[in-house]
Amino acid sequence: MADPALREVPKTVGDITPPWLTQVFRSQLGEGVLVTDVCAEQIAEDTGFASRIYRLHLVGSAGVPATVVAKLPAKPEVRAAISVLGGYERELLFYQRFANSVPISTPRVYAADIACSSDDFVLILEDLESWESGDHLVGLTIDRARLCLEELAALHAWSRQPANAGVPMLFPSIDGPVARDLFVPMFASGWQVYRERSETVVSGAVTRYAEGFAAHAPTALTVMAEQPVLLHGDIRADNMFFDGARLKVIDLQFMAHGAGAVDVAYLISQSLPTEVRRDAGDEALVREYLDRFRTSGGDDYAFDDAWRQYRAATAYWIVIPTILLTGWDTMAPRSQALCLALVDRAVAAIDDTAAYEVVA
Repeated sequence: MADPALREVPKTVGDITPPWLTQVFRSQLGEGVLVTDVCAEQIAEDTGFASRIYRLHLVGSAGVPATVVAKLPAKPEVRAAISVLGGYERELLFYQRFANSVPISTPRVYAADIACSSDDFVLILEDLESWESGDHLVGLTIDRARLCLEELAALHAWSRQPANAGVPMLFPSIDGPVARDLFVPMFASGWQVYRERSETVVSGAVTRYAEGFAAHAPTALTVMAEQPVLLHGDIRADNMFFDGARLKVIDLQFMAHGAGAVDVAYLISQSLPTEVRRDAGDEALVREYLDRFRTSGGDDYAFDDAWRQYRAATAYWIVIPTILLTGWDTMAPRSQALCLALVDRAVAAIDDTAAYEVVA
């Protein structure tokens, strides 16, 4: 079996050669495996913000998959930002140590290598081309959201079991310097763009909350960090792939620890169209999550705590699509429409749950 530590980490997709891939697949599938040819095509160019993503078409012996996905660092200006967030290290840590034991469905990982002296890395993953990818602009159906709630509940419950209690602390707190010192100061500029570009009528209560976001966000983050649960951290529709009633999630670059309701709030407040969320009911969905958490082996998680944390997280998560609006002039039209739609959903969720009351 080849030792991953002895493989050189590719710097470019051109460095992912048949001999290198042969090493990878021999470590996974056995010594008789041989890759004889590889052809790469870049995919997800509009959505792969944090990485460069390629589909590799392979030729080789029996057992070699016809295609796999390769993930490499993004171009330099984006790479620097992700490195500050520790995103590459988080995702590599997950795939290297926990992907085969944590009860959340992710693509099969063939290689998860990162250089010792730089943030060069490579992931070779199962290709989900035949699966249906989620569309964040369209949003999720309630049935697909429930599939995701089941996955999140299983992940969170696993991390609360005594044997796994140390795992969440290997990942940063949801309440960290990036969340407080980078995201929060950017909010006001993004909110101004939203008010200029959106035709949505925002209630007075939400307007006052948004205008005072910098003062309220620290309280929200404190509540969001009350529990040491392992979080996906970026659980949105376009990080999901579906095959009937099966779901696999991708992009683990923002894994963190915090309250379980933090993932739930991000999913529900931004990946569900407003009318779908309202029809299902925020409280009812939180209760469904708690039922799944308990049946997955989680400890006691009181509804009152989860509901308070859910509302605090709903109030905070508006920050993500809002700060992206600061790049309005360089955004593609679909990205502009997506960010406006996500802020619209967040505004409605904050208003419907009176989330601002938790952090005022």
